[in-house]
Amino acid sequence: MENKNTEINKLLIKLSRESVRNYKLVDFWEADTTAIGIQIENTLIYVSAFNYDGTHKYNVIIEKYDTGEIIEEEEESTYDELINIIQKIKE
Repeated sequence: MENKNTEINKLLIKLSRESVRNYKLVDFWEADTTAIGIQIENTLIYVSAFNYDGTHKYNVIIEKYDTGEIIEEEEESTYDELINIIQKIKE
């Protein structure tokens, strides 16, 4: 995505190569070049790479898509942990 930093774009490239499907990328934070949302049905996974340059880690928050209610508080996650979160939500 043009308005996102290198870390987020690397994440999106890796994510596109996974067998994970049926998600939608959402960007409520256009001014925040370090964040992207992954929507799975009524769940939003907020992913931020702020202060994580070159670490391959992300700050992840899981919310209800329609209300913004927090399902899981902020947590530092690796790429593999993020994939596990996505797969768990899809179950």
